[in-house]
Amino acid sequence: MAEMKSMFHEVLPKQGQLSVEDITTLVLCKPKLLPLKSLTLEKLEKMQQAAQDTIRQQEMAEKEQQQITE
Repeated sequence: MAEMKSMFHEVLPKQGQLSVEDITTLVLCKPKLLPLKSLTLEKLEKMQQAAQDTIRQQEMAEKEQQQITE
């Protein structure tokens, strides 16, 4: 890249004190979105749902078995 000439030039004092002001500025970054539910909670809910589905299937099988025997 070609060197760009700036509108301002640096001036250093020959006598006296040289002070430097370091002003902190905010740095903006992408926001990090947090999940509404934790992964562990989601896994527990999936396990609970699977257990409920299994119970429903067993109950339906028992009902069918009872209907066949009647």
